Amino acid sequence: MERNFAIMITTLSSSDTAFLRAVEKIQQRAERAQKELASGKRIFAASDEPDGVSPLLTTRAELESTEQIANNLSRTKAEVDAAENGLQTAIKILDRARTLAAQGLNSFNADSTWKALSLEVSDLTQQMLNVSNLAIEGRFVYSGNSDTVQPFDFDPTLEDVTSYAGGPATRQSLFPGGNPFKVARPGDAIFDNSGVDDNGLSKSVFGALRGLRNALESRDPEALRTSIQSVETATRNVSNELSFYGAAQRRITEATAAADTMSLSLKSQLSRLEDADLTESILETQQSRFQLEAAFQVRSQRQNRSLFDFIG
Repeated sequence: MERNFAIMITTLSSSDTAFLRAVEKIQQRAERAQKELASGKRIFAASDEPDGVSPLLTTRAELESTEQIANNLSRTKAEVDAAENGLQTAIKILDRARTLAAQGLNSFNADSTWKALSLEVSDLTQQMLNVSNLAIEGRFVYSGNSDTVQPFDFDPTLEDVTSYAGGPATRQSLFPGGNPFKVARPGDAIFDNSGVDDNGLSKSVFGALRGLRNALESRDPEALRTSIQSVETATRNVSNELSFYGAAQRRITEATAAADTMSLSLKSQLSRLEDADLTESILETQQSRFQLEAAFQVRSQRQNRSLFDFIG
């Protein structure tokens, strides 16, 4: 036998619908306040604050860019500091070479003294070679843009330093805001400069040491006098390059300070744009809870059917 079952559909009254919507809004406010308390932020989607999204994204991008500049400056500082220290050492080596050249002008030198002077100049050449091949974290600081290539080497067959194997130095760092400044010099300009001074003397460091060694081996007073001048010319060239790195250090310090100041300002601005007012969020949570309790209490006191008759 077939049975017919009637399905009763109860339609909510307008007041019931309004009540449910009011409850939903209160719950949404409570949930949002809880999210603000948990995250400390007040913007979770573009719809939360349409007018504030664009400046928020712009500030975040500026902060990210500034922090990247600061990180790059930190890495560059290590390389520039190492290069500057290396040139300080190079000048000391050249000062010692000049002293040896002056000792070679002593006409009373014994054979053993000549040999000792020549050997020490060879040792100074090796020390200078080590300085020219200085590397930080696997990057050669005097190789210009080709910082994975060793700039100089020693050829035992020729008993001399090889030609520069690095590249030009065009690397730059940035001030916050985008102003660039140079931070490196190529090794050939420092250690094997092909230029000459006003007296026609080579600026090459390795050339000066080579000439000094030859003058000591030949015991030629005139060649030794020329060697002293060559060493002095090479020293002035290295001193000029040292001044470049000193200026680069100052610019890095200034740029780092500017980046730190800008980062603090952007973080403060970002906080104003997206941080929640925690006191307000706490009050909103408490107020929402009170409103829900009050709404259900009032609703339950009605003489007609309650909300729970329509749900469940």
